Parts: sequence; C-alpha cells; structure tokens
Amino acid sequence: MIKRIIRIIGYLILFALNGWLLWFFHSFLNLAIMVVMVFLPIFSIVATKWVAVHLDYHWEGPCESMHKGEEFLVRFQLLNPTFLGVMNCQAEITVTNLLYGTTRLHSIRIPIRAKKGQTVTYPVTVSKCGNIEFRIQKVVLGDFLGLVAFRKEFPEPYVAIVLPNEQVDIETDLNGYTLGMEEVEESTKKGTDFSEVQDVREYQPGDKMQNIHWKLSVKKDILMVKERVSMSSRQLFLLIELHDNGNGLLEEVFDCTYGIVKFMHQNQLPVSLVWWSQKMQELMIWKADVPEQLEEGFRMMFYEELYEEQTLGREMLQAIRGSEAQFLWVGDRAFGSGEAFMEYGMQAGVYYGV
Repeated sequence: MIKRIIRIIGYLILFALNGWLLWFFHSFLNLAIMVVMVFLPIFSIVATKWVAVHLDYHWEGPCESMHKGEEFLVRFQLLNPTFLGVMNCQAEITVTNLLYGTTRLHSIRIPIRAKKGQTVTYPVTVSKCGNIEFRIQKVVLGDFLGLVAFRKEFPEPYVAIVLPNEQVDIETDLNGYTLGMEEVEESTKKGTDFSEVQDVREYQPGDKMQNIHWKLSVKKDILMVKERVSMSSRQLFLLIELHDNGNGLLEEVFDCTYGIVKFMHQNQLPVSLVWWSQKMQELMIWKADVPEQLEEGFRMMFYEELYEEQTLGREMLQAIRGSEAQFLWVGDRAFGSGEAFMEYGMQAGVYYGV
C-alpha cells in the first residue's frame, strides 16, 4: 500500500513537472507526453480490472489417496480468457492440515499471459496424516504502472487425503479375540445394544417389538421396523482414540490402525472403525471391510476435532454400549486398559477393551 502511494505521488510530480515544461517551452514533445500521461493510467487501470473480473482458476492433483512421506504434485492454473496480460500478479496459497489445524502460506509472483493465464506446479511432501486443503486465499493484480491493485478471491479449495504409511508391519494372531466374540450376544438392556441400524423396512411376522420405528410408523400408518446388523460375532471393532499429545502419538495410532485393518483384509476378516466424534457428540461406527471403505473412514476421521482427554473415546463407548462391549482400543500406552494386545510404537499401544 505504501509503495503504491509513493508511486502515485511520484507520478503526480512527473506530471506537474512535464506540465511546467510544456508551459515554459511550448514544446510539442511535452504536449504528447502530457496526453500519454493522462490516458496511460486510465488504460492500465481499466485493463487490469478487466483481467481481474474474468480471471478464473483450476486445481489439479492426484486422483488417488497418498501416503505420508510420499511426494506428490499439485498444480493450479490461473485462466485468463481476455486478450490482455498482467505482469504484476501475486497469488497467496494456504496449505492446511484440517485434522491438526496447521497452516502454511505460500506467496508466488507470476505473470498472467493473454488468452492463456499461467500454470504453477510444485511438489508436496506431508509428514502427517490428514485431509490436506489447498486454497487460493487471494490473487492480487497490479496495473502496469503500479498505481492500483485489484484483489480476486477463489473460495473452492482442492483437498487431498494423506493416509498412514503402507509399510506397517503387523504380525499378530487375532483368532483368540474373534473366537471370543462368537460367544457375545446382543444385550436388550438400554445402552448395551452393540448393533447398528442399517435400514428401515415394513414389519414382518416374527420381528421384535423393540425394533419398531414408532415415529415413522405413525407417519406412514403402517408398522416400520429398524433392521439391525449385529455387531458382535467375529466382528473386530477397532476403537481409535483421537487424542494427540503433540509428540506424534496420534500418528502412531493411525499407523497401527491402518496396519491392523490391512492385516484383517489379507485374512478376509470383517472389521469396523469406531471413534468418538467431538463435532457430532456421538459414537461413530464405520465398516472397513474393503480398502475403499477404509480410506473413506480415515477421511471422515480426519475432519474430526481432536480432544485432550487420553481415554475419552473408550469412556464414551463403554458408557453408551455398556461395560460388556468388547473391542480393541488403540491409544496412549500409558493409559492402556485391559489385557495388552500388542505394543506397537514408542507411545501407542493396543489393548483388549474391558
């Protein structure tokens, strides 16, 4: 802003000096310069404003998910459909990890070519998991003389998902856990029904009365039943504690979770991810029987808010589902509860839920 004010003052001083020379010498050259100095700023400002109004953008990035530590390319294009170019352009780009809330600002000076625009490609390497958001905060276009600047904002971001490392060595036997789950039966006590509602359908003879959806039945004038899917027999429930101590604990938790689920996929065993959502204030349960479901589950977790309590997820699960609910808990080893299942990293551990 200060530089533009200095340029304006300097331009006015030159204009006044040329006007004095024109009055003193009555020179045709000074007259021509005077005309140019009157119309040149007008043309420069109007042309820059025209480009700013029609300027558009486009993000490009990897279609598939990436893994932390891998390098991938992100490309953004500033599209200029007009026949005018702008030499003085500055784009400010923010790169934000939505899970951890960390943001980095990149400022790039680029020229905008007529009828083409400009394309910028730069490599990105992410050291932590999360949904990584790339956003053009603003593009500032300065006119040719540097007298004024026009700001253009582009609200739509590009988001890339960065998953835990694939090279996670999980060597363990889950047979004892899954066989134990075969003996677990759904409890009819309030708060201990470890099942999820998959669909709502019309009542059929033999359906349990406690599964009737009364509100919907009143609206439709027919009995509607909540169709539940049992969440016990040979179903592994992996409770992820979304707590971070600032020293990389959560990254170990994610790596361990990813490795266990991949192990389950290799052995064709069902698995579900469970976590406590601070945003929704409810227990989230997500089936992850195939890689696509696993990726989507992590994407949903990466939009959650981290909490300070080291065992909040475990406490909420036991409060909602009952103390007899069985699960594997992945969290801070210092706060492990139940029988130790495996000691994965320096801080993260896996335990049988109790």
